[in-house]
Amino acid sequence: MLQNKTVYGIGLMSGSSLDGLDICYVKFEQQKSSICYTILQATCIAYDKQQTEKLRKAAQLSAFEFAALHTEMGKFFGSLTHQFIQQHQIEKLDFIASHGQTIFHQVAAGFTTQIGCGAQIAAQTGHKVVCDLRTADVAYGGQGAPIVPIAEKYLFPDFSFFLNIGGIANIAIHNKEKTTIHAYDICAGNTMLNYLAKQKNLDFDDNGNLSRNGKVINELLEKLNAIPFCKQAAPKSLGTEHIYETWIPLFDGYDNTIEDKLATAVEHIAMQVGNEINNLIPHHNSSLFITGGGALNTYLIERIQQHTSYKTIVPDMLTVQYKEALAMAFFGLLRIIEQPNCLASVTGAQKNAIGGAVYLP
Repeated sequence: MLQNKTVYGIGLMSGSSLDGLDICYVKFEQQKSSICYTILQATCIAYDKQQTEKLRKAAQLSAFEFAALHTEMGKFFGSLTHQFIQQHQIEKLDFIASHGQTIFHQVAAGFTTQIGCGAQIAAQTGHKVVCDLRTADVAYGGQGAPIVPIAEKYLFPDFSFFLNIGGIANIAIHNKEKTTIHAYDICAGNTMLNYLAKQKNLDFDDNGNLSRNGKVINELLEKLNAIPFCKQAAPKSLGTEHIYETWIPLFDGYDNTIEDKLATAVEHIAMQVGNEINNLIPHHNSSLFITGGGALNTYLIERIQQHTSYKTIVPDMLTVQYKEALAMAFFGLLRIIEQPNCLASVTGAQKNAIGGAVYLP
């Protein structure tokens, strides 16, 4: 794939939890049939409250305001990336791959929209930029999500079952030969948990300390588990707007403590993950590789373990925190060498696609 070359890339990820911009500088090398990666530098730059609110309300903006925010975020991402390159004195860099911030994910209507103008990032950094990563797959009738499984296939060849708990919880199931991958969103994740934590003036429920001290609201749990998306067959994908339309209003209908609501949300996620794993994964000795911000919520991981017989594996901190930014860098690598990076077996598209628009500096 890489023809014995070493390639350096930066992955940028701004997720649905709206916690900040992940920047991950990676070296890729090929060893036999696998691609080896080394995370050389990584950081997360948190958004301030004003930026978070802008992004949260972006779907309600006028067309003019939306276009302006798209440009503004591109300049911002580019500026932060330029500072990162300067700070770490990065000299070897072949490309930057930016996921952007998803505002609309409406695959039934044929579109998905991530803001953060790639041309602005290229202009700010002076480097080649790959962006607009999901649109090609949606054009071929796919869900445009999840897109991380292609990176799992090559970067984590020893594992077959992956759970990512970001703003949305999603799962990927690889067959033994890594020739077929099924992946899809399961339910709301940190977007739901962080919404509740913010009502205690916290950005998130650290280690699940709040939810651990709460009691499950059984009636609310039943309503969460009955959400039609949770019963829908794959392929399927969620957008943040779906969580605020469907999940969040259920919590707002109860006067219980935030601790109780968080405990209920955690139990909902754990049950949905358990249902998917126990129903779809063949019963043999295997492990579930868990990453994303939710992997740091020890109570959530404990509850997931209670709902499945498979051993849960949480890897090193860099991989936990920056797996999605790492995956974006790998996605960009495949785009640069013109290899498929959106898998039809994952998204339900008509064909594997080579996704991503490229801007040259």
